[in-house]
Amino acid sequence: MYFINRHIIIFLLFFSFLVYGQVPQDKIKAKIEIERVENSVKITGTAENLTEVIRSATYRLSVIKNNNKSNNQSNNDQVGVFTLQPNEIQKLSTSQINLTADDEVIILLLFYDEDKQIIAKDRVVLGEEKKDDVIVLPVDGFVLRGIITDDTKTKMGKDFYDRYYYKYNDIGINAEKIVTISEEYSFARNTAISITIDNEVIYDFLVRPDDEFLDAVAEEAVNTTFTYLKEKEKQRKYFTQY
Repeated sequence: MYFINRHIIIFLLFFSFLVYGQVPQDKIKAKIEIERVENSVKITGTAENLTEVIRSATYRLSVIKNNNKSNNQSNNDQVGVFTLQPNEIQKLSTSQINLTADDEVIILLLFYDEDKQIIAKDRVVLGEEKKDDVIVLPVDGFVLRGIITDDTKTKMGKDFYDRYYYKYNDIGINAEKIVTISEEYSFARNTAISITIDNEVIYDFLVRPDDEFLDAVAEEAVNTTFTYLKEKEKQRKYFTQY
């Protein structure tokens, strides 16, 4: 199985995680701006170059909306590439969503370098538990929990994401790690789906247009995710003790 004879790799990944998790934001700063417009919210992701040289990066602006009454969730991602002149501040992407008293929205802005490592991040939480006014809570050095980003491209990919998301939450996983589900075109007309945590692919497969197959791989993928996260937690506790 996946974790057999991988203790040395996990050991090295643990120290990579320590560096990865800090994200100093000393070169590029990620910032989410919020503007209330009647019953909706305007969301703008911005980037600021904190240095005297030109900087480039890719970004992902994720808006995850959950209705506390119906438990319905929607996830919208905007991605792109930007280049900043020295000390420049640039608006990257704008989104507008409706917001009711029963809605909770998590907005996540991530910047990646050419090696797909996170170099800057920001998060804002809007509204929770039937409050009359929108609550805006920007968090620095935040801890993410239970975030699954959707980077699928086809209906079958989306169907798998929905199955995975349901099973992930059904068994109560509430991890600090961000889980990314990606889909890429493969041989012929097939697509390949991969599940990535901390830039490491922990599960992948070729998609087949079969509901039973998608159910089976979603179940196996969630179990693999759970095992992976548990192993990481054991490693973290072990190194904390010593």
